[in-house]
Amino acid sequence: MTQPLRVLVWSSIPTHHQSAFFQALRERGVDLVVLYYLHVTRDRAELGWEADPVLPDGEFYVPESLAALEQCPDWQQRIHIVPGYSNALLLKLAWLLSRRGIPWLHWGEHTERTRHGRLRSRLAQLVKLGYGQLIRRSALGALAIGELARREFIRWGVAESQIRFLPYSVAGFPAAAGPARSPARAENGDTRFVFVGQFIPRKGIDVLLYAMRLVHARYPRARLELAGSDPSRGTYPALAHALGLDAVVRFTGTVPAQDVGSVMGRSDVLVLPARHDGWGVVLNEAASAGKAIIASSATGAAHHLVVPGMNGFQFTAGSVGELAEAMQRYCADAWLARDHGLASARLFEEFTPARNAARFVEAIDALRYQATRGRARVPVSG
Repeated sequence: MTQPLRVLVWSSIPTHHQSAFFQALRERGVDLVVLYYLHVTRDRAELGWEADPVLPDGEFYVPESLAALEQCPDWQQRIHIVPGYSNALLLKLAWLLSRRGIPWLHWGEHTERTRHGRLRSRLAQLVKLGYGQLIRRSALGALAIGELARREFIRWGVAESQIRFLPYSVAGFPAAAGPARSPARAENGDTRFVFVGQFIPRKGIDVLLYAMRLVHARYPRARLELAGSDPSRGTYPALAHALGLDAVVRFTGTVPAQDVGSVMGRSDVLVLPARHDGWGVVLNEAASAGKAIIASSATGAAHHLVVPGMNGFQFTAGSVGELAEAMQRYCADAWLARDHGLASARLFEEFTPARNAARFVEAIDALRYQATRGRARVPVSG
């Protein structure tokens, strides 16, 4: 009888975005242990995440140290999934696994460029290159959360043959959650746009508001809703007021995770204008709800969940003009958002938790086979 695949996933915090994927792995027969070395942070709780969720069997909170291994007695017989190099624990873990010849894989997004001086940027780059060489020499490979991540791993020195695609996946929301567009509303350019996320500079909300001013000038009946927590303390409502958008832009505050589908339901088009987003799970959620999508080229998920002209549009991060042009396409064409939304729902089928679980197992099998065919891992000495 074939032994089940035994996996240990390391993660910073429990998240509703990953819970369905982990459940899908278990349903597929994977013997899964998940170790969380942090609790849900305040900023995530302010986004509407559950602050202290009850963990399912096989998932544990552990100390942020190698002592966490004691929670899993058979850790040396498992394949470890390591989410990067962002703290001392993960670097020590990758080194320990490499030194002992225990199979492991990196799983991560593409990273934002460091903006804290030339020296710090150089140090960050050296860490990435060193970590990349550790993956190349001693890991089974790397699981890329998107095409942008794949390209970055190659820049680190990871061999292309070692990289497999493994995005984030969510259960999503019913496509029927959204109201049908009435002919009268559609013909009047009454398109409803929505942003869901934190009100922080990285998300590009200022770009969206400036673009909305251009849209409003041509299509006065268009509307924009922004839902999420506001660490900016009112910066963006003040900007909307200064741009004369009080009547057409609505700020609805923090939305509990389970209610995001309702917010999607009263919109036609989801907009994510991020200057940087490692993936952007809100694009998964919008696709699941059957929504047209506009996202910046600096958003990881945009390269997989947006097929330009089929279910949405990409624009160059930071470009107000390009974003406004994409938004105006939906105002000008009465039924474009509906058609694109139907295509989004079809596209989402490739990003369900069940599909991602199959993708995960296929990646592990392929990389293990590859290692036995000549590219065996090289334990780190020392």
